[in-house]
Amino acid sequence: MQPPPLSIAMPTRNRPGLLERALRSVVRAVAPVAEHIEVAVSDGSDDGATGDVVRRVLTGWPSRYRYVWNRPALSLVENLNRAVEISTGQWVMQLHDDDYLLPGAGAAMLDAIRRAAPGESVLLFGVHIVDIDGVRRREQTFRCERYLEPREALRRLLRNSSFVREPAAVVRRAAMEREGLFDTTVGGAADTDMWVRLFSRYGVRCLPQATCAYTIHEAAATTGMWNPGTIRANSEIFDRAVARGVVPERIIRRWQADWYHQFILAGAYRRLRMGRRAEARQVLRLFELPEVQDRGVSPKWLHVRAA
Repeated sequence: MQPPPLSIAMPTRNRPGLLERALRSVVRAVAPVAEHIEVAVSDGSDDGATGDVVRRVLTGWPSRYRYVWNRPALSLVENLNRAVEISTGQWVMQLHDDDYLLPGAGAAMLDAIRRAAPGESVLLFGVHIVDIDGVRRREQTFRCERYLEPREALRRLLRNSSFVREPAAVVRRAAMEREGLFDTTVGGAADTDMWVRLFSRYGVRCLPQATCAYTIHEAAATTGMWNPGTIRANSEIFDRAVARGVVPERIIRRWQADWYHQFILAGAYRRLRMGRRAEARQVLRLFELPEVQDRGVSPKWLHVRAA
C-alpha cells in the first residue's frame, strides 16, 4: 500500500480526556483531506481507557490509523519515537495529547508538503498558545512565508528557546531517518537536539498559517524543565551545534548566552504570573550555574534581567 503523504503521530499516557480532545480536533481539522492523512497513537497508559478513546473516535477513519499500547510503558522520549516508528507517512507531525489542531490545518499542511522543494525537509507553521481550557493567550506566527538557510535557521533556533513549538513542525520522514529520531540521552532537551540536527542540514521553511494550539498548563511535561539538568542538557546540545561546523563557535556561544537568559527569564515570569514569587526566585538562581556564567551576559536580555 502506498504510504500516505502525512502522518500525525500522537504519543500519550494516562490522559484519555485530553487525548480525546486532541483526536476530535484532528477529525475536524483534516476532514476535507482525511483520506490523505494517517493517525498513529503510541500509548503508555496504565489501563485500557486510552485505547477505548482511540477506537471510539477513529472508527470509520477514511484513511488508516495505527494504535499501540506499550507494555511496559516507555519513557517520554521513547514514546515520542515510538509514535513516529509506527507511522508510515512520507511526512510526520507530532501532536502531543494536550495540544490540538486548528480548523483547516490538514489542507494547509498538505499544501505546504506538495510545494516543498526536494531539498527541503522541515516545515514550521504558526501556533496559538492556549491554557488548559483552550483560551488563547497569544499567537506565535510568521508574517510571511520564508525559507531559512541552515545558518539562519540555527540562529533563530539557538537564540530563542521557544522558536519551535513542536506540534507546529512537519518533517520529511527520510530526513528523520537520516538524522536519527529523538535522542534519549538528553532528556527533556531532545526536541531542541532534533531541530539542531535537522536545521543544520536542511534549514526550515516558515509558514504564516497557524495549524495547532500549544497548551501551557501545570501538568505539561515542560512545566518542570527549569532546573540545572535542563541547563546541562542544553549545554551539550550547543556543543553539538558547534561540532556541526555550520556556524563559527564564537557566534554560537553568543547565541547560547541569549538562549540561557530567555529560558531562565521566561520560567521566572511564568511563576510570577501565578503569584509564586519563591519559585520565581528559585528559577532565577539558575543564573548562578557555572554553565550559564561561563557564557556571560546577554545584551539582548540584560534590561529584562535587570528589571
